[in-house]
Amino acid sequence: MRDLLTPIETAVHRGHQDEALRRLAAVPADLPLPAGLAWRLGVLLHQQGRFDAADACYRRVDLDLDDEHPSALADRAQVLAGWAATRWAQGDQARTRQLATDAVAVAERSGDDAAVAAAYLAQALAAFGDGDRAGNEHAYAQALAAAERAGDFGQQLRIRCNVGSRLVEEGHYRPAIEELDEAVRLGELLGQQMLLALALHNRAEAWLGLGDLHRARSDADKALARWQRAGSPLAAFGLTLTARVHRVRGATHQAVAAYRAALAMGEPDGNAQVLVEACAGLARLSYADDPQAAARHAERALSLPSSAGPTVAELAAGWVALCSGDPHTALRYGEQVRAEAGRRRDTAGLAEAVELVTLAAHRANPEATSPRTVRRLLADLVEAATIWAELGNEFALATNALLQARLTGDLVAERIAYERLRRIGVQDGGWHVAGPLAAIGPAPVPEVEVQILGQFAVRLAGATVPVGSWQSRKARDLLHMVAAQLGRPVARDALAAALWPQARAEVALRRLSVLISTVRGVLDPGRRHSADRYLITDSATVQLSTAHVVVDALRFHDAARAAVVADTATPPPTGTAADDRLLSQLETVVAMYAGDLCADDEVVGAAVQRPRALLSALHREVTHRLARRYLHLDRADAAIGWYLRLVGEDGYDEPAHLGLIGALSAAGRHGEANRRHQEYVVRMAEIGVEPAAAALPDRARLNNS
Repeated sequence: MRDLLTPIETAVHRGHQDEALRRLAAVPADLPLPAGLAWRLGVLLHQQGRFDAADACYRRVDLDLDDEHPSALADRAQVLAGWAATRWAQGDQARTRQLATDAVAVAERSGDDAAVAAAYLAQALAAFGDGDRAGNEHAYAQALAAAERAGDFGQQLRIRCNVGSRLVEEGHYRPAIEELDEAVRLGELLGQQMLLALALHNRAEAWLGLGDLHRARSDADKALARWQRAGSPLAAFGLTLTARVHRVRGATHQAVAAYRAALAMGEPDGNAQVLVEACAGLARLSYADDPQAAARHAERALSLPSSAGPTVAELAAGWVALCSGDPHTALRYGEQVRAEAGRRRDTAGLAEAVELVTLAAHRANPEATSPRTVRRLLADLVEAATIWAELGNEFALATNALLQARLTGDLVAERIAYERLRRIGVQDGGWHVAGPLAAIGPAPVPEVEVQILGQFAVRLAGATVPVGSWQSRKARDLLHMVAAQLGRPVARDALAAALWPQARAEVALRRLSVLISTVRGVLDPGRRHSADRYLITDSATVQLSTAHVVVDALRFHDAARAAVVADTATPPPTGTAADDRLLSQLETVVAMYAGDLCADDEVVGAAVQRPRALLSALHREVTHRLARRYLHLDRADAAIGWYLRLVGEDGYDEPAHLGLIGALSAAGRHGEANRRHQEYVVRMAEIGVEPAAAALPDRARLNNS
């Protein structure tokens, strides 16, 4: 026996992990292993995701020995702790709990801090599986303290990875990132690639919880690459997270491929966490094209044991039911998740469950549209939004804002929410994934959409009208001018004079009547509607019907006015979630301004100077408010970017110059602040304005004294 095991022990102590595992494979499976060797091999196998092999390794230890020597007790405790962690990964909660309890008892008798750390880590996993968050937190604190006393950096790394994961589960994403930053640092320092991959994976989950899809994908890809290079079954975890990022983005084909690959990898080891996540994800992604497959995936997810509880599977089943037209089943699952998530302190799960219950209740009784019912449903959505705001999840907040807007019929708020989702990176496929977006469906494609900010374009049911369809350039000019009035009527004689300035009035008016008919033919080529459906006319005026025509300039105008009102009504910045929501609203509105009104048409532009100036000024006002908000929140770098944009667009904008100087000074960039002050003085002199003395930063003023 010793002849077979000695080379393995030597390889383990020298850190030759691959050699040790290769030699283990050549040892007869019925040969018992000493506890000290078994737990070290078990840990290596567990970190590689080879849970069945780790389980078999622990089973080869004789745990009935009565040796009470501290070192023997410590090894026995390590075996029990490692075995508990393996059973937890396989979804065997009852066995996990028993093994963890035994591990703590033996470790405490041993007095060995490394064994105590491993035992309490196992107990933390058992508590997590039971939904005992307080017990989980206490056990991790005990484990970390013991690992630090033992100087066991590898165990500290593992504990920090798990603590970060717990914080993610509870929705404490920013503290999780801080914890996992330290785990990543330790992993890089120790060169422990498997645990480093786990730290990166958990940090990616935290980024995803914040709705930062770019960083989530970056960390997820790094973790997956490490697991794949090592040939570790843990790559299945990486694939499920990559799939989740794609699912949120609405990249449905990429998400399906990643989930299927994860499922194939998780099957051999019976990795419960991977299987539940993959089946639940496939259920959400399949409902639109294959409802029967979605139901099968959901049923399997519900039937599988999961150390993380039933929340993931039940949410998937609930959304699939709601999106498939079964609100009563969706309501049942939503209520179950709401109760379970509250018990587990799973705040993200709770917020999503509240949204599921609200939408399911509304769908189950669509006739209940009284103001009182709408207010009650809206209050529930606001409660969910408060949770998302506390978590800092921008994607979930934008989605929730869309739900509220749809419930109340607030078209401006709905448009802003759409723009927020687009800026985050959500693609059209997001509306085909069982969840809140699919439950309400995308906004109907406008019958007619007119774009006059920046480049001119007209879309009928989403399809752009080709230039050749207009017959006349003046027909396009006429629609330009009418749309630029933001829904207000414009006098016929004013249009005629602008289009044919050299013609007699009566001739120009006759031509205008012909042109109106041409525009109506372009907007309704099949003549399926009444003449006034899109272009309303009487003997004196012409007006665009905003009930049937969407105009981007009007949409921007209303959204910008709403943002100004919101900024005015919001107290001074305090660093709360309300500030983040307002910043997001202001940024979204700024992004809606694609360019000056009728910027590509000099003839029309001269006729719409007033609305062009109004919209341009409104855009600058919103940008100023955005920059000031960032500056007052001590986020000077962001403020600098917006002030640079304002100064670049208008070199004589004194408040923009002053704001830029103040932001540069606040960021400690005093030399640049000084140069910008000199530029400001020159610009003001050009227009005869006395520069503000207070504009020069104190340090810059000293440099010039």
